[in-house]
Amino acid sequence: MLYRDDSAFASPSRRALAAELLVLAVLAAAFLVFFDARAGYVDLVLALVAVGMILAGGARSRALWSLQDGFAAAPGNRLRRAAAAAAGFTAGSLLVLAAIGGALAFRDAGLHAVLARLANPNLPIAVLLYLPWALLQQFVFQFYLLGRLLALVPVNAAIALTASAFAAVHYPRAPVMVVTLVAGAVWAVLYRRFRSLLPLAVSHALLGAALHYWVFGRDLVAVWLGAH
Repeated sequence: MLYRDDSAFASPSRRALAAELLVLAVLAAAFLVFFDARAGYVDLVLALVAVGMILAGGARSRALWSLQDGFAAAPGNRLRRAAAAAAGFTAGSLLVLAAIGGALAFRDAGLHAVLARLANPNLPIAVLLYLPWALLQQFVFQFYLLGRLLALVPVNAAIALTASAFAAVHYPRAPVMVVTLVAGAVWAVLYRRFRSLLPLAVSHALLGAALHYWVFGRDLVAVWLGAH
């Protein structure tokens, strides 16, 4: 049973959760359609507002998560096992991104371009700068969104909807949407199982930075510093 039927979590609360998520979905969809081209700081401001609202209702979110099963580790082992699982997924994904990026660079400018793209010295800096943003996003999508969806729909549907929402906020960048759909599903599975955000944020930062540097050939540090 995914939702306990007592005075605090009876059917009206389920309807309230569904209404809450429906309103957010409509507002988010309208924003993405009408503001498909926007500065990066706009997303950051909106995400910070969302985090503030989530923290204000944190007690309810924690209560919803307390009703979920699915743990594969004792509390003391969750971080370690989450880190191991996230590391395996991240390592495999990095190999795929490196292969794609290397092939694209070689096609465009030969072997020297492959080395320059894959060994960009700004990549580790970008990962570190990306990490807080990745942690913020994982908090919104896993702690808040996934927790509510698990209270309303079966597990597989909740994971699929969380991943779809994560992909949708990257509209209209289709390649990024495809990557985030897959990664979002894996991260949702891992969070449901281990309830640990930090390994997911590290995975997110590594893969997000690698996607930009290796596949898109985009130097995030230079962009953030206004170099080009």
